[in-house]
Amino acid sequence: MSGIEAPTPVPAPAQEGLLSRMDQTWGALLSGLGLLACLLIAIMVVVICADVVVRNLGWGNLPWATEVAEYTLYLSTFLAAPWLLRQGAHVRMDIVLKALPDRLAWWLELVTDAIAIFTCVSLMVASAKATLASAEQQSLVFKILVFPEWWLLAPAAVMFGVLAVEFFWRLRRQWNGPRTARAEATSVA
Repeated sequence: MSGIEAPTPVPAPAQEGLLSRMDQTWGALLSGLGLLACLLIAIMVVVICADVVVRNLGWGNLPWATEVAEYTLYLSTFLAAPWLLRQGAHVRMDIVLKALPDRLAWWLELVTDAIAIFTCVSLMVASAKATLASAEQQSLVFKILVFPEWWLLAPAAVMFGVLAVEFFWRLRRQWNGPRTARAEATSVA
């Protein structure tokens, strides 16, 4: 023997336990992103209210308030999306799924998740390319606040990647769950 041993295969139940723990840890990360989105929305509310108070008191205005509101809304949307997806709190048109036999609805859920993974990965790659191109060109955003444009593009690339990972976990949960359509929080059916 050369002293190097082949790795011992992990039994299936241990692998399943590890994957479940990874999924739970991922869920905690997404909850943190959701809380960060809430914090950004709170900042947006404070900035807008401060601007209104300053204007009404005749002290001028906060010219940067509108931009801060725009950017916090943009970021909070991306940060909250994976958490909302995990909670099943996104808008969902599932009228057709509810009308189909359970097994077929289950398969369509899997296919939809696979398409969503592909879509999110494609958008992540496109966003990453746009971010790199903007950084290479040293493009700037010129409004009241001036900063590199790639700062606005990078969150899209990262968060589309996060959404792709959540769709993977969602697909896995569907695969391991009951052979029927999901029961989501915001069903339109």
